Amino acid sequence: MNIADLSGNMAPSLSFLICGLEHSGTTMVSDLFREHPDVDSGFECGVLLCSQPSDFLNYEPFCNHMVVGWGIDQLDFERACMSSTFEEFYAKLFESSSLLAQKSARYIFDKTPRYITDLGRVQQRSSRPIVAVIKDPRSLALSDFKRSKYSLDQIDAWYEAWRDPKIAYMRSAYLGYQYAWQDDGCFVVRLEDICFDARNTVSAIYEFVGLEFESEYLSLRSKRFNNTSGSSISVGACMQFLDDLPASIQDRICSDFAEFDRWFFPF
Repeated sequence: MNIADLSGNMAPSLSFLICGLEHSGTTMVSDLFREHPDVDSGFECGVLLCSQPSDFLNYEPFCNHMVVGWGIDQLDFERACMSSTFEEFYAKLFESSSLLAQKSARYIFDKTPRYITDLGRVQQRSSRPIVAVIKDPRSLALSDFKRSKYSLDQIDAWYEAWRDPKIAYMRSAYLGYQYAWQDDGCFVVRLEDICFDARNTVSAIYEFVGLEFESEYLSLRSKRFNNTSGSSISVGACMQFLDDLPASIQDRICSDFAEFDRWFFPF
């Protein structure tokens, strides 16, 4: 069901989901959707990783982000978790969110990167369209390295510690992307395509979830969080690794992560 099917409802309800490996550009995609005057969301949720809403009350770390990330109080959160269905959970969450009230949006999305690792079950718990964001493993490596405490002259040691756990985690996420590539209820969007062909790519994901696209939405004027730098789409978001990662590390990633062949972009 896309959001056009829900347009007769006055109260906001869950319209679509955004997921993808962390640091793949899910926040940028969220910002692009939030430019639409009728679309909004809080930070992240994660409830669909649980078998039932009541399990989410103690589902760390996701449950710890809800009060601040959605502008609710603890009692509101507990009340939502007592819902008998996920639809009811979202309805209570959206109704109590002070962040959403500021915009009075009709269409609300749930952006939770980790959904990509369990996409089949997530889809069983919600029939809404799913946008899965992906970017090149070399670019992912740079994002992770920049968040580490290592200096550039320590990058070889960092890579040795990072590689095997990352490969293990990416295997679970890759299964999610493979699922999404084959399922009509999912749309896999590459960050590289957003950067190199912004209008056509963003227009396509808008159409997928049932929203009308305007070119003005490509200007990021309504960012709520600081994860996305700048106020416009930049090719540097996906190409920076070419300058900032040593060629030897780039080559090792291409070799060590070769099993994720569809993950790489042909730069």
